[in-house]
Order: sequence, then structure tokens, then C-alpha cells
Amino acid sequence: MGKIPIPVGIALVGVCLVFALLTLSIGVGLLSGVAGQLGGAIGGAVSKISSQAPATIQASAGVALDTPVFDPPPNQGFTSQKQVTITGSVPQGAVGKSGYLVRIFSVAANGTKRPVADVTVGQVSQFQTPTLNLAEGPNAFVAVLVSPSGEGASSPPIVYTLDTKAPTVTIGSPANNSTQTGTSVHVTGKTDAGATVTIRNTQAPGGSLSSQVVGSDGKFDLTVALVAGPNPIQVTSTDLAGNSATVNLTLKRDFGQLAVHLSVAPAKISVATPTAITLTAHATSANGGPLANASVTFTLTVQGLGPITWSGKTDATGTATWQTSVSGASPGSGLATVQVTSSTGDSITDSVKVTTV
Repeated sequence: MGKIPIPVGIALVGVCLVFALLTLSIGVGLLSGVAGQLGGAIGGAVSKISSQAPATIQASAGVALDTPVFDPPPNQGFTSQKQVTITGSVPQGAVGKSGYLVRIFSVAANGTKRPVADVTVGQVSQFQTPTLNLAEGPNAFVAVLVSPSGEGASSPPIVYTLDTKAPTVTIGSPANNSTQTGTSVHVTGKTDAGATVTIRNTQAPGGSLSSQVVGSDGKFDLTVALVAGPNPIQVTSTDLAGNSATVNLTLKRDFGQLAVHLSVAPAKISVATPTAITLTAHATSANGGPLANASVTFTLTVQGLGPITWSGKTDATGTATWQTSVSGASPGSGLATVQVTSSTGDSITDSVKVTTV
């Protein structure tokens, strides 16, 4: 095989080098294309994930913008005031940064947002809105944190419900102006759900005040003490917004028809000698049972003597007994009486004729 001349060999080596460089260049280009396509796919996936997660915007100073948080509203957001001031806080990383503010939106029932206030982020994380107007019914608000880079994600909503109407109160029992025989009575009725119902008897000791927070059905059942005679009962309902309404109820406390029977032995007294006389009273309540622990006052008036009195209490059988001696009386007619007063102030009397001979 013949030798390749030196000039020709140099030429062949040059051709090979050029071919190698072209091959390397094409390979790098292809590799770059593949890398570019792979990077685009990853970027698309990240973008898709980010669009599904809460938005986070990077501020120019490198501080992450998360959403503001509202403070919980008082009274579960119910209010009777037509204006409200909302408070909340921003992420600590946004505190003191220039160009940051909290933007408040009012959210309509269809989800439409309308900006109602901008609050500049200061040197502390807490913020407070200016006075915001409320419409009757639910009022929803959200907030976003705004930086030089744009708006962050909306905060969880807060709802204030404006309620300017007084609650309704209906008494189920007892009937107004009815007569009660017990020392207390259950008052039942219905009002707005979640309201606080208070009952008071201004005639009872201490006002006999009690209250109940009603459930979702609005029903209430309260007990109030009763005293003798008319009892002015006040039932007041206060709803979550602070509106209140009062219904007045008058109940008469009465034992019914009390009864007392007085007996005197003897009913005829001799003026010639001292005579022992016994007065006995037996009292019954409205239901016919014994009227125990009632106050009893006996009075004995005979001819020639002034009235003689004695006071005591009935026993468990409703009985009270008094014994005394009569002397120095004159012939004629007299009278023995008894007055019985119950623990609630109801009273009844009876009398028996006494003769001195």
C-alpha cells in the first residue's frame, strides 16, 4: 500500500477535526433542546400546583406575602349598629415594609368583590379598618395584602349581620291576669333563636330574677316566685344583636278559699267563779288540706272586761289552741274571734258568741 503524501494527510486531519466540531455542536444543541423541553414541563407542573394552592407573592424585598387574618367578631358577628370597625393582623414579615397595605373588600351574595377600604401596614402586625357601613342582614368581608409586587390571596371571610329589629316574644302559659295558688309558677313561651330571656317579679323578694338562653327552636321555660296579691311579671328577650323586647304579665297569688273554724269551750261563763276557757282554731288551705305554720291571733271580749289576746302558729294539722281563765266579768254577751294569716299574706277570720251569766 502506498504512502499518503504529507500535504494530503494534513488535509485529511483538518477535515476530521471540522467534522468532529460539527458533531459536538449538533449534540449540544439537541441536548439543550431536550433540557429546555424538560424544564418547561416541570415549570408547567409547578405552575399548575401553585394555581391550586393559596397564592404567595414574593415582594421586592424578598418577604413572602401571606393573607391577613381578621379577629373573630363579637357576638358571633351579630350587631344592631349600622357601622362597624374590623380589626385583624398581617404576617410579621410585612410589618414596617414600605408600600404594603391591607385592602378590604365587601363580598356580595353572588361572590362579587368591591373594595371598601385600604389600611397602610404600620410598625405592628395589627390593623384596624376605618368605619364600614353595614346593610340589613349578613355583610361579608375579605382582606388581601398588597405589596409593590401586587395583591396576595384573599383572607377567610368575616361576616357581620346587621339586625335592627326587636325579637318577638310570645307567652304560652300561664294566661295573663290568671290566679295562681302555688308559691311559684312556670312561664313558658317562644322567642327568637339564640336570644336570652329574662324573667322578673318586681313584687317578690330580690325581684326573683332568672334567665335562660334559648336554643334553635326559640322555646323557653322559666320559673318565677309569687307573693300574695297581684304579681307584675316582666319577660324580656334580648337577641344576639342586642335588640330587646318586653312582655308584661300580671298573675294573682291566692290560696283560693281559705277556711277556719273556731270553737270555744265553754261558750257560757259563770260570773260567780273563775272559769277556764279554751279557744281552738282549725285552718284549711284552698285544696282542703291543713294550713300549717300560719299566724293565729285569738281575741276574747266579755262583758265587764277588756279584750284579751294571744298570738301563735298553727301546727302541722292546721290547729292552734289557746286556754285562759276569766274572772270578774259581768253578765252579758261577749265574743271570741280568731284571725288566721297564711305565709303569703292571705287571711281569714271566724267568731263565736260567748255569754257570761
